[in-house]
Amino acid sequence: MNGLDDMVERVTRQCRARMPVGAAHAAGLLLAILASVASVSPPPAQDFSYGRRLYLDKADCSFCHGWAGDGAGQPQSPGRAAKLRQSQLARDPLITVIQCGVPGTAMPRFDDLAYTDKSCYGMIEAELGDRVPPLPHSTSLQSRETEVLVDYLRARVVGRAPITREECFETLGERVRSCAEYPAAR
Repeated sequence: MNGLDDMVERVTRQCRARMPVGAAHAAGLLLAILASVASVSPPPAQDFSYGRRLYLDKADCSFCHGWAGDGAGQPQSPGRAAKLRQSQLARDPLITVIQCGVPGTAMPRFDDLAYTDKSCYGMIEAELGDRVPPLPHSTSLQSRETEVLVDYLRARVVGRAPITREECFETLGERVRSCAEYPAAR
C-alpha cells in the first residue's frame, strides 16, 4: 500500500466508527473513488518525433518549406513555398492541402488517389487538366501519416515565432554548427 491508500483506509475506518453503517460505506466509497482519481498520473507529453521524421525525411517537406517551415527550402526546389510558421490553417484544411496538393502550383499531392474521386476540392483529375498538383518528389503518405504530420506541424511549426537556437538543436541535433546563428530562446 502507498501513503494515499493508507490514508483512505484510515479515514474509512474512522467514518465507520462514527457513522451509521450505510453512511460509513458511502463515505468510504466516495473516498476510494477520490483517491483513485487523485492517483492517476497525467498523460506524458505527446511525442512528435515521428511527425518530425515524416516532415524531414519521408515526405521531405523541408525540401521546399525549409527544415523549420520558414519557406527557406533547398535551392533546387520549385521555390515560393508557403511559410508554414506564418500559416493559420486549422487541422482539417491542412490535411486537405497535404493530401490533395494545391491545383496550379508546385504543392504536390501526397495521396496517390487524389483526384480519382471528388474528395479533393470537389474535383477530379479530368476537370483540372494541366492544373493537377504533381506527385511528390519523395513518396506518397498514408492517411494516418498525414494526420501525424499535421499534428506535428500544428504543435511545433504552424504559427510559431521566429526560429530559435534551441529549436534548431531539437530538430537537427546538437552538432549542427549553423544553429549558432539563431538567437537563443527568451
